[in-house]
Amino acid sequence: MSKNLDGYKQQVTNIVTRAHQMRAALLDPILDDSGKFISDSKARAERLKGAVSNSVYESTGESAPMILGAHSRALQAFCQQYGRLPGDELLASAHQAIENAMIVGKAGNGLPGVFESADMSTTEGIMMRDRMVSLILPVLLQSVTAQMTTLIPGQFNRSEMFRVHRVAGSTFGDLQAGDRIDFRYNGRYAVMDQMSAPYIGDASRKQFVFDSATDGGKLMPIKPGSVKILHDRNMVAHDDNNGHILGVFALDGATINVSGSVDYASGKVTADFTVAPAAGIEVHIGYDVDIEKDYKLIPKIDHQMESRVLVPHESAITGSVTLQALWGLRREFGLDADNLAMSGMRNLLAADKDRKILRDMYFFARDVVEWNRTPNENLTLREHYESLNSALLELDSALMKRNGISGLVGLVGDNFAVNVFRYLPAPFFQAAPGYRSVPQPHYVGRVFGQFDLYCDPNQEEYTCLAFARGSEHGQTGYVCGDAVPALTFRHAVLGDLITSSTMWDLAYRDLQPFDGRDYLMKLKMVSGSNAAGGDTSDSGKTDE
Repeated sequence: MSKNLDGYKQQVTNIVTRAHQMRAALLDPILDDSGKFISDSKARAERLKGAVSNSVYESTGESAPMILGAHSRALQAFCQQYGRLPGDELLASAHQAIENAMIVGKAGNGLPGVFESADMSTTEGIMMRDRMVSLILPVLLQSVTAQMTTLIPGQFNRSEMFRVHRVAGSTFGDLQAGDRIDFRYNGRYAVMDQMSAPYIGDASRKQFVFDSATDGGKLMPIKPGSVKILHDRNMVAHDDNNGHILGVFALDGATINVSGSVDYASGKVTADFTVAPAAGIEVHIGYDVDIEKDYKLIPKIDHQMESRVLVPHESAITGSVTLQALWGLRREFGLDADNLAMSGMRNLLAADKDRKILRDMYFFARDVVEWNRTPNENLTLREHYESLNSALLELDSALMKRNGISGLVGLVGDNFAVNVFRYLPAPFFQAAPGYRSVPQPHYVGRVFGQFDLYCDPNQEEYTCLAFARGSEHGQTGYVCGDAVPALTFRHAVLGDLITSSTMWDLAYRDLQPFDGRDYLMKLKMVSGSNAAGGDTSDSGKTDE
């Protein structure tokens, strides 16, 4: 683990810079002075044409206004549908994918392996490239998994993820230098009012001595008037600002005096009881550190960085059509069978990528919360709905406890599970505007006013993936991003008179490498006697 945060800073700067450039090119030109979208389509088109210069789209040449316009319309549609902008990660990932596509599409690009044959300098190649680039942002904006995962600007061979931890920069309170400070920490590192570890009475010991140099790890001067002596967690004595301990208290009909001394400069306290505390009774000595006497005692916060290397994964599929069919469809119906094959391959790759991510997330999900979907005869229908909300709140608490960043953000269910939520009356369920069920992963709406609901028709019946997502980069259960969007390689027509093409892409799809499983759980909707309730299997937090 390194204290050098340069890699993390560069990653954050890269994401912010790329996202800013995308917004400047796609969004700023189509907003008026009040921040609303310009309604005149011709005015929008003219302003977008002027935004091409000095943007990532400039490298696409003559097609730049068309590609930029398509991306701008997709971004506008997203904003109008969701009432917000997409995150910096998504825009930065799209920016990197466009940049990579333009590098790959150049002859003699200097890249190894399959990239060497990706020459798109011909007229037909340029048209293919432009079609590919024009789909990058719209596909990302329509992808449901983009709302659940961390999107990274993908590099060709490898990308690095970083995680920054806060650590104690000095020994103070109950921490040693280098100890990690995370969401579980609940101690006395930043406060000057400190407390000694408990001294346990044994019915014979009358004197208790606290020495900051040995008991506190370093010499710490004590502020006069701040010392207190506690017997069984009751304050029974204090100092008089002049180095004397004074106190008296009654216990079981007897009067007990407490005396002693304080050496403020050396941080040493001695407390004497006239009657020894009983066996098992705790004695504490409280004090305030006098940082005016030694400012170097002020505790410090340092940061340490972890990194993980991710490598991209390939996808490939081939489509073919005979020359007779190709010309027949063109002649008889005016259809381009070649384009149909290309479109089918592209759609299959895009859908399979989304489903692959969801399959992975479901596979890595840790633990199950069960809810009995069969109504209890002793409950009203509304109470039955509320029991479902209670199960979601149980998921919310469990996720927050595990990752320390976020509770439940959304659910991905199969058709049966989604129908249970859709059956809920308002305000328990609110469908997305114009919602229609489709046979691929899609957004459905919101449940109980706070959780997003998605549908994956191919998921296990009556089962939902429950996911958490934080506001900062990397605070999800899964990482993805395009290194190279889908490229098309045309093959030579041989004696069989079949023309074929292979579509290939390179993308990142991996479990978030630090604590990804702590962001994923499952909700199982069981019925009748099958209801067991509670969490089952594989409990616990990711090893650190």
